[in-house]
Amino acid sequence: MTIQLEFSTADLEYLEFLPEELASIQSELYPDLESISFESAKPPRRSKGNFQKMLDALGEFESGKKRGDPTQYKVENTLGFMGKYQFGEPLLIDLSYYKANVYYGKGANKNYWRGTWTGKKGIKNKAQFLNSPRVQELAIREAFALNYRRLKDTLKQKGKSIYHFLGKKRTYKDKGKSKIITITLSGILAGAHLRGPGGVAQLLLSNKVSHDEYGTSILKYIHEYGGYSVRAKDFLSRR
Repeated sequence: MTIQLEFSTADLEYLEFLPEELASIQSELYPDLESISFESAKPPRRSKGNFQKMLDALGEFESGKKRGDPTQYKVENTLGFMGKYQFGEPLLIDLSYYKANVYYGKGANKNYWRGTWTGKKGIKNKAQFLNSPRVQELAIREAFALNYRRLKDTLKQKGKSIYHFLGKKRTYKDKGKSKIITITLSGILAGAHLRGPGGVAQLLLSNKVSHDEYGTSILKYIHEYGGYSVRAKDFLSRR
């Protein structure tokens, strides 16, 4: 069954939903949308694995702990990023888990977590967040959904869509070295987690390669976490 939505057919190639999922997707992540529609799509022909495999690989690198190690969720680095996916204050503010007037990137040189927690999903403090694998797994999916939507909107302003870049091999200069990268949806999601949707947009539109506070290149994430079979339902549906 095909449910009509306001996305282009180009975008729909990488989106798939079951009809019964649409209500929960709208209410949880996109309450402001009046209508959403998606068509079925096939995963990439060559794949490193499914969405969970991608999360396992990303979480292992982000936390520095082996996949399956429960202590992944309790890791905190020197800048105060925390959890399996190294969440920071700005992201959890955007996802409505946390509130602060002064936070990392806006008056603070690290994530001090001195603000207040909203109680979303029952999380009322930092300790509860670190001790809730379920909420962290939900939050990374919410983050992917938010970044995907923001990137899509940015590209649309330039007359482009994510589809224009998927499957393309592109050559970038990174610290004086040329690197050939294949653009995939899973790589885009990982790159946006590292450098935000703005960082991915700059890469796709202007070939600008950015790095995080520790010198990690966005290309590392685009490449290493690219090539997984990821569909929008993986990070938009309710968990």
